Amino acid sequence: MRGLLLKAAATVLTLGAAALSARHVTVHLRDPAAPLHPPVVQGGAPVPTGEGGSLQLTPGVRTTDLPPATSTYVS
Repeated sequence: MRGLLLKAAATVLTLGAAALSARHVTVHLRDPAAPLHPPVVQGGAPVPTGEGGSLQLTPGVRTTDLPPATSTYVS
């Protein structure tokens, strides 16, 4: 009897958590029409970085002579 009560309580708790999380997701939509991949800002003026340096942002992918990353494990 005690095991059945524990299973019932766990089921009710699980279903309640699922219902509350589904409600949270539907209530907190920001803009459903927002694009999944926003456009890339074209390179412009250098951005100051603090100690007299600057950073030039440009779109694109550059190749390298480094070996390819074969693992994405993070400890």
